[in-house]
Amino acid sequence: MTDLLHHVVRPGSGKVGLLLVHALGADHRMWDDFIAAWDRPEPVVACDLRNAGVSARSSVPLAPADHAADLEALRLACGLERVVPVGCAIGAMIAAAYAARHPETTAGLVLTNPALRTVPTARAMLAERAETVRREGLAAVMPGAAERAFVAQPRDARYARWVERFSAQDAEAYALSILGVLDADVSEDLRSLQCPSLVIAGAHDVLLPPDLARDVHALIPRARFALDPDAAHFLPYQNPQGLRDLVADFLDADVLPGTP
Repeated sequence: MTDLLHHVVRPGSGKVGLLLVHALGADHRMWDDFIAAWDRPEPVVACDLRNAGVSARSSVPLAPADHAADLEALRLACGLERVVPVGCAIGAMIAAAYAARHPETTAGLVLTNPALRTVPTARAMLAERAETVRREGLAAVMPGAAERAFVAQPRDARYARWVERFSAQDAEAYALSILGVLDADVSEDLRSLQCPSLVIAGAHDVLLPPDLARDVHALIPRARFALDPDAAHFLPYQNPQGLRDLVADFLDADVLPGTP
């Protein structure tokens, strides 16, 4: 890593901080409403991964382990002794990769809309999407890219903001982000976890359906499972208050009682 990830901080007095990791095609702003709902003492850091938002661009695709190294540099820079990474979709893979590589600084882990690996059907779709956006730009994959992620969600101002932000991102950076996860598989990372973990699926997620989240849950030694009955593929964005409540309960029950 050459530059620190762009990030925003909501300060707090808690001993453990939340480290928020966005989904593919998003940036730190997907967490705005979640941060606004976070009325607890734990500090919160939300970042733009490399090749997203205004963080630095790479010249090659980056695997989850590469992003995990960036997150550790960010943790150190923010002065957080211990963190609970909270990741969505591909961000959940990255959060798991971080937790596996930094057990001493990971107090807990929250994975929303997760999967063990990029399954063959998704891999083919994503590879084709990367080629399309490189050749024709982001407009060529819209509105389909948003529609499939927002199944059973209202077409309201929140949806409109997502579409606008997705369409405005850098096409080459997005393509590189896709290419970095085509062969991602965090199965071994999940098996190695020793921290308390919370796995949450969105009931309407057709991109990474709940059964894939259950497979993730089954591999983690100390994990609980929850199903959000209303959310689709971007649970933190689509139901920020619901996620706030689940994470708060998880911290109080599983993480903070064992925090020195």
